[in-house]
Amino acid sequence: MNSLDVLPTGPILPGETLGTAASLQRMAQADADPAKAEKVAKDFEAILLHRLMEEMRRTIPKSELLETAASSQMDGLFWFYLAQEVAEKGGIGLWKDLSGKMGLAGQQAPASGVSEPKA
Repeated sequence: MNSLDVLPTGPILPGETLGTAASLQRMAQADADPAKAEKVAKDFEAILLHRLMEEMRRTIPKSELLETAASSQMDGLFWFYLAQEVAEKGGIGLWKDLSGKMGLAGQQAPASGVSEPKA
């Protein structure tokens, strides 16, 4: 089997779902599960924290005493799972804002595009 046989050659998503705000809003309305939005927001925060921790780790001088390929891989896994745990335990609070925004995006907007005042 040629390695080029496994690479996708067409678009990954249908063309009508890319780039239009209306299609993104329809996708958000179709999948407005609050638990799923919370998980996606926490996963995003974990990725963000992992990148932040990687950059912070690069500021620490390395010791060549015990540095091997395996220790480097284990070190990377440590920081990855640490970031996931921090995000699961509340993180920096970004997931709350993100899941709230995703929940708002999933709600049906009024036809006029103007929200009604609350009483």
